Amino acid sequence: MTNTNRLIIIDIDGKIFNYDLEELEKPQSLLIHLKHTKQLLQIPKSNFLLIHTNKNFITLFDLKNYKILRHKYLTFHKNISYMEISKDGNLLVMLENREILHITLQNEEKLHSLILHNMIEEAYSLVAHNPQLLESKEYERLEKIYKKEYINALHALQCDERKKAQKLLENFTKIASKKEDIQLLFRAYSYYERLQTLFLQKSYAPAYALCEKYPPLQYTKEYKSMEKEYKKIYTNAQKEIFLTNTQKAKELLFPYFTVLSKKESIELILKENRDFLSFLDAIKKRKSQELNKLLTEHPNFSQLAPYKAFIAELDSTLKHINNELNKGAIEKATQMIIDVKEITLIKEKINFLKKKAKVIESLIQNYKKSQFTRCYEILDTYPEMFLELNLAKMLEKHWNKLMQKCEKYALSGNIQGIKITLKEFLTLKSRAKRVGNILRVTFIVTIDDFISKKKFKSAENFIYSYIQRVMHKYEKKSSKKLALMQRKRVERDAWLNNKLIID
Repeated sequence: MTNTNRLIIIDIDGKIFNYDLEELEKPQSLLIHLKHTKQLLQIPKSNFLLIHTNKNFITLFDLKNYKILRHKYLTFHKNISYMEISKDGNLLVMLENREILHITLQNEEKLHSLILHNMIEEAYSLVAHNPQLLESKEYERLEKIYKKEYINALHALQCDERKKAQKLLENFTKIASKKEDIQLLFRAYSYYERLQTLFLQKSYAPAYALCEKYPPLQYTKEYKSMEKEYKKIYTNAQKEIFLTNTQKAKELLFPYFTVLSKKESIELILKENRDFLSFLDAIKKRKSQELNKLLTEHPNFSQLAPYKAFIAELDSTLKHINNELNKGAIEKATQMIIDVKEITLIKEKINFLKKKAKVIESLIQNYKKSQFTRCYEILDTYPEMFLELNLAKMLEKHWNKLMQKCEKYALSGNIQGIKITLKEFLTLKSRAKRVGNILRVTFIVTIDDFISKKKFKSAENFIYSYIQRVMHKYEKKSSKKLALMQRKRVERDAWLNNKLIID
């Protein structure tokens, strides 16, 4: 499968390769054990692939995270012969018995409706059956609703209001993906009184052990207070290490020596203090190569709070850049990219954002020059880059209006109306399929109209004009000449002696 900037291949042994044709670097690869793959299809405007191997199921592959999302995403009663994405973005599957099935792939509107009507259980069921929705804005909205009610229930439990907490979460208790989460929440708060006692006694080891066993307790003010105190002490211990006062650092950290979750971070600064100091310095000065070198030697350094904070800051910056690009603020985003471009840890993501900035800038400039055909060509070349761009949404909305208008013209056989409406878009190659479908409908409706009015000569001329156009295209490509028509009536059983049938 390919578009103008990406090539995706699966070899005979079931290994998938993802080539960036512009970067020409080593491709991503993964053995997915789907041998003898017959077809790959990308779900429009998404990072998901549909894969089939002539068996009775379709596999869903996540290009963004580079993993199989669901091995048997769709299953059928017969093996698959062929599949295709229709013009409305849905899936057409032909089985080996020639049965054709129509399957809806994009369900964001349905998910939106379910959320709007507070049909939470049905909404999660829809997502469970359509995992591609996990990356949708509507799913984010659904999770925010759950998170809000979860936090409210948690606060109710802290105030010993168990019935209120149960009421808040009743819409989620039957959802398979949330059931265990909710059960753990109520079980955890049966130990809340115990945590309060341990906190007052400053018995950190058992208090931390309890919070690790029951993670919902980590939302309590007691746990947050313990963490705040530990970070303060850990920072002071780091300062003592800088001053080579290792003994003083040990004394500060002593109360946490038996806390299992802190053991690793404590050992890092006490046993590997020289490299640890270099690591902190590399974080401060954003020395990516030095960080990579030290992380290779000491993988546990990645668990250090300063490093986690550094990575979180980078992620936040990348998200900010992406948001600015989606708003069309190219100049601001480009400056932010320049500020972080030397950090090799995020080189791949920075390269993607640089490319995205360049492509969006091209789209904006073509739009300003009223080069709308070029705008749609850019949109169709890099669909994954325009999912959240307002200008792209506006252009797609305009295109859909044109299509709806042309579909009405097609049903009345008004080809002139279609030509006037589409103008230069008639020759837009990236969207030729839908335009072609509309023109074919117009052709059939027009001929039927001529025949119903007994304008047989007009119908004949119309048919021949279409045939000549198709013939010219065929003859040009194949270098073969075709007969335009047959005056002699063909016998009813002649097809039985056709060379194709006999062979």
